[in-house]
Amino acid sequence: MDRFQSMAVFVATVETGSMAAAARALELQPALIGQQIQSLEEQLGTPLFERHGAWQRLTAAGAAYHQQCRSILEMVRGAEVGLQATARQASGSLRVHAPVYFGTHELAPALAEFLQAYPKVQVSLVLDDRAADPVADGFDLVFHRGEAPDHAHIECLPLSEQALRMVAAPAYLERHGSPQRAEELVRHLCLGFMAADVQGSDEALGWTGDEAGVSIDGDETGGDGYGSLDEDFEDEANAEACLAPRVMVQANSALALHALALQGAGIAVLPHRLVADDLAAGRLVALLSDLSLGVEPLGLLLRSDQVESPALAALVDWALERLRPQAQNAAAELAQASHESPGEADPAGSGMDPECPPAAEVAVQTPVCRCQDTEALA
Repeated sequence: MDRFQSMAVFVATVETGSMAAAARALELQPALIGQQIQSLEEQLGTPLFERHGAWQRLTAAGAAYHQQCRSILEMVRGAEVGLQATARQASGSLRVHAPVYFGTHELAPALAEFLQAYPKVQVSLVLDDRAADPVADGFDLVFHRGEAPDHAHIECLPLSEQALRMVAAPAYLERHGSPQRAEELVRHLCLGFMAADVQGSDEALGWTGDEAGVSIDGDETGGDGYGSLDEDFEDEANAEACLAPRVMVQANSALALHALALQGAGIAVLPHRLVADDLAAGRLVALLSDLSLGVEPLGLLLRSDQVESPALAALVDWALERLRPQAQNAAAELAQASHESPGEADPAGSGMDPECPPAAEVAVQTPVCRCQDTEALA
């Protein structure tokens, strides 16, 4: 039984006059009533009843606790009644947009709970890694990854932050070596996330750089694809080229980048939750764990220029209460990931170019969510 149930057992025992009467009122076994009272006393560290054979009465602490329990239980009942009333009122259709991985693995399984609580609400869930605008695209609610749009009529509520990991497959590291320092990334094949509004460009989320080789869901931009980069740097004259990783493959889907990384296509920066099982199983290897890659924020976008319907208000409240705790502590996740990273050995040598000068910092972007309620992420 949970703490509220134990409080209810205690209150019933006091108000019915005996444990036997409380057992009949609650339809429980008398022995279970006694166990709950004893458990409460052990947790509180003080007796709630003075016992003299079959006769007992409340202690001073028990009398005070009884009043507090009654108040708490009345508040809980009031909240339940209010929620049930809201559930009866909330109705209608909602269009919701979310990134593919988050929507599939986190939102959809939890959404069943919301639909049970609000049976008159219908949800149309669109999963797409392209950024969506609740105003222009006609969505009631958007689960938005990264930087929020700068729009006067869009409100952003922070939901969570997710740690980012730099990873590659063992097969890739056997062919190209494992980078031991950030500046060595310039000699490697890098995989980058491509936002919809930069399709076909060289700029990719997660990395900054130029001369991307292949653009998935876009046009080829040159380069030698999955080949070795050794020849590209034999006659490298521009030292600045050594400071930024080259994004050789871009995709507008984190799942696509994940699949490419698993097949040994290159080095990717991906959300920790997406690669955690692969890291544990050895299918991927964490790279440069001491390098701070920051976090990727996830926020709720909704229109601020229209009245919020009861159905939308219920969904927003549910999302903030149900989903925010799942990934709020990104700093702890990053620290744990750094300490538990398996296999950062260099299986084939780093292949560091001796002519490439050390870089003061690596050009790795950290998306920022410009949310109004920034303190909620602290």
